Amino acid sequence: MQKICLKNLPSEWQKGTDALLPQLSLTIDAEGTPVTVEVGKGLSLTAMDGGIRIVAEGKKEYFRALSYLPGKLAGKADVEESCKATMLCLMADVSRNAVMNVASVKRMIRYLALMGMDSLMLYAEDTYELPGYPYFGRMRGRYSKEELKEIDDYAFELGIEVIPCIQTLAHLMQALQWKAFGDVHDIDDIMLVGEEKTYEMVDAMLKVCRECFRSPRINLGMDEAHNLGRGKYLDKNGYRKSTDIMLEHLERVVDLCRQNGYQPMIWSDMFFRMAFGGKYYVEEGEISEEVMAKVPEGLVLIYWDYYTTESRRKRFSHMLDCHKKFHNPTAFAGGAWAWSGFAPHARFSIKSTEIQLEACYKYGMTDQMITCWGDNGRECSNFACLTTLLYYAEYAYGGKPCAEKLEARAQDCFGIGFEDLLTLDAPDAHANEAEHPLCPTKYLLFNDPIEGLLDAHMDPARVATDYAEAEKQLLAFADHKEFGYIYKSLAALCHVLTRKSDFTVRLRAAYLEGDKAELAELAAELDVIMADLDAFLAVYREQWYYENKPYGFSVQELRIGGLRARLLSAKARIEAYLADEVNAIPELLEPVLPMVPIDGDNP
Repeated sequence: MQKICLKNLPSEWQKGTDALLPQLSLTIDAEGTPVTVEVGKGLSLTAMDGGIRIVAEGKKEYFRALSYLPGKLAGKADVEESCKATMLCLMADVSRNAVMNVASVKRMIRYLALMGMDSLMLYAEDTYELPGYPYFGRMRGRYSKEELKEIDDYAFELGIEVIPCIQTLAHLMQALQWKAFGDVHDIDDIMLVGEEKTYEMVDAMLKVCRECFRSPRINLGMDEAHNLGRGKYLDKNGYRKSTDIMLEHLERVVDLCRQNGYQPMIWSDMFFRMAFGGKYYVEEGEISEEVMAKVPEGLVLIYWDYYTTESRRKRFSHMLDCHKKFHNPTAFAGGAWAWSGFAPHARFSIKSTEIQLEACYKYGMTDQMITCWGDNGRECSNFACLTTLLYYAEYAYGGKPCAEKLEARAQDCFGIGFEDLLTLDAPDAHANEAEHPLCPTKYLLFNDPIEGLLDAHMDPARVATDYAEAEKQLLAFADHKEFGYIYKSLAALCHVLTRKSDFTVRLRAAYLEGDKAELAELAAELDVIMADLDAFLAVYREQWYYENKPYGFSVQELRIGGLRARLLSAKARIEAYLADEVNAIPELLEPVLPMVPIDGDNP
C-alpha cells in the first residue's frame, strides 16, 4: 500500500475517496506523499514541491484523477485532460434473468468512477419494488426500495448519477404474463394504451423511482412495441394508426413525468419503425415534420445502434442526421456486446464503437450511453464489458485511444491489462470472422447430442482444437484476484466443448460407417462430457452467486440440466443400439442442413 497525505480535499468528496483508495492500493497517512487537491477546470495531475497536485472540475474528474495517482507516485508523466462527452453512462441490464446484487452494483460504480464516467442506468423492466403490485417482479429478484436508495447513495458519493431506466409501454412480458395485470395488457408484452389503470400503474412506477433516486432524469423505454394496438386495444377501439396510438400514450406518460418532477427520455426506434414499415435503420428517407412536431418538447430521444460496421458508415451518418432534425435533444447508445451467450464480443464492440464515436463527435452528439444487455438469460458477466466502457471513456477524455493508452488505463482502473481482458472473447473468437458476432459456444453447448441441428454451423476439423486453445488462454488468468473467477468459468465451458462441440458429427460418422467400436468409445465419452459439464456448472454457479442475486439461476440449471438429461439419453440410445435392443438411431440418418437455407438450398 502506498501512503498519501491528502490536503484541501472537499469534505463532500471524502466518502468516495475512502471507497476507492483500497482498490488503488493507497492508504491515508500523515507521513505519506503530500497530495494537494484543488477545484479548477478540467483534470490534471502534476508534480510539485515533493508532492502531487490534483486539479479537478468536480467529482467525476477527481475520481478519474485518483486512478492516475498510483502511476504518478511511481514517477509517470503529468496528466492534463478534459471530457468532451456531456454524458457517459453505462446501462446495465438487470431484467433478463440476472439481477446484479448490491455489492456487484457498487463494484461497478467504483469502476465507473475510476474511468471518469458520470452515470448509471439499471435497466429494470419489473425488477424493482412497486407498491400495490405484488406480482410485479414476483420471484424475479426485484430490488427493494431500500436497496435502490442504498445504491443511489453510494453512487452519489462517487459522482455517479443513477438514472432510473424502466419500461412504460412494451418489454413487460414478465409482469404482464400474470392475470393480475389483465386490465392493462394489450398484446404480447405491451401495455393497454388509453386504459386509466395503465396510467395509474405508470404513475406508481414514476413515484417509486422519484422516492428512490436523486436524478431528475428518467428513461421511459417505449422501444420495440411492434404489435402496438393490435390486441385488446383493437377490440375496444377498432383500428388506429400505431403512430397515433404511440403519440397519445407518449403525451400521457410525459405529462405524468412532469407531475413527478422528471425530465424524460425514450428510445427512438418506434418513430422510425412507424415511418419505414417496421425498419429502424435506414440509409435514406426522413421522419415527417408532422410527426416530429408532435413529439413532446424536451423529451430526449436515444438513438441506439449496436451493429455499425465499416460497410454501414453511410447508414449510421444518415441516422444521426435524422435524429438531429428532431426538435428534441438526442443521445446515442452503443453496445458492449455481452448478450449473445456466456462470453462477450468486446473486440467487435470496440471496432463498432470506433466508427460510431468518430461520427457522434463530428455531429455533436455528446450524450452517450453504453448498453450491456442480457438477452436470453444473461449468461455473461456484466464485468466482461469493461473494455468497451473504457474505450468510451478514453475517447471522451483524449480522442481515439491507442493500444498503449488502453493498456495503461486498464491497469490503472481494473488492475489488469486491456488485452488480458479481451481474452474473455476467446471462446467465440474463432467464429467471429462474420460481419456480426456469432455465439457457437452457446449453440454448440446446447446442440442436441443426437439430433445435431447445428452441426452445419461449425468446422469439425478445427472446432475441438479451437476450444482447447481458448481454454489454455483463459486459464492463464484464472488466478487473478478480481476477475479470475470469470476466466475460470469460461475455461471450464471451453473444456466441455473440446469434446461436446463436434460430438454429433463424430457420432453420425461412426454410425453411418457401422463402426461399432467407435460407437462404444463415444458412449463412454459421454460420461466424461457429463462430468465436465458438472464441473462447469459448479464454477458457473459460483460466478452467478458472487455477482447476482440467486433468482434466475434456476433457468440456467434447467437448461444445463436438460442438456445433461439428453446426454444421458444419448448414452442409453447408443448402448441399446450396440446391444441390438433397437435396430436403428433414425435421427442420425437425417441430412445435415443449415438453420437458414443458403447457396440454393430449398426454402
